[in-house]
Amino acid sequence: MSKTILITGAGRGIGRAIALACAAQNQLILLARSETELQAVAAEIHAAGGTAQVVAGNASDPVIVQQAIDLAQQVGQGQIDALILAAGVAHVADVGALSLQQWQQSLDVNLTASFVVCQAALPYLKPGSQIIAISSIAGKSGFPGWSAYSASKFGLMGFLQALREELRPQSVRVTAVVSAAVDTALWNDVAGSWNRQNMLQASEVANTIAHILSQPSHVLIDEISIGHVVGKL
Repeated sequence: MSKTILITGAGRGIGRAIALACAAQNQLILLARSETELQAVAAEIHAAGGTAQVVAGNASDPVIVQQAIDLAQQVGQGQIDALILAAGVAHVADVGALSLQQWQQSLDVNLTASFVVCQAALPYLKPGSQIIAISSIAGKSGFPGWSAYSASKFGLMGFLQALREELRPQSVRVTAVVSAAVDTALWNDVAGSWNRQNMLQASEVANTIAHILSQPSHVLIDEISIGHVVGKL
């Protein structure tokens, strides 16, 4: 059965992989900051026979988000079947070296954007609809140099837990995907030595999302963890 799905952070990395994994038989609205990247993803989906429309802008900007929500509910004839919150950013530095701008951007992209998107979508979420957000093991454990990222992901986990209970009476499902490190372009800008062969692939996380979306409307997966068999980096 075709679903109308809004995906944030859809231009690259995990969000792009989710868009490609969910494209078959679904109607996708893709939101990310880069118009060029979004159009490239949409072109791949169209070439494979899928349907995707794009909205370029910041997922924490209420005006941009409302444009995406309006488009999604029009496509879905008044209903949005799933929100997939995959926008993310990481600024890695010790607390003493972290700028206020980096701290604020981490919270805006990793936490506030989820609030803005979910709040705008609430009128169009019907029984059986799903909200799926990409969290992180850094949302459960702190790591040196990752204070801003960890704070944003801890906050996201708390937000999702509260939202899940608020929406439970309406039979709207909220799932947190707690992921270990994923080999994406994010790591190109992270200082240090990282064994990227011991990281998950974005497609593997996307397959987990597809599994969650495939569940019957009465099945709620509160939280699902996905990691590499070798353990933490």
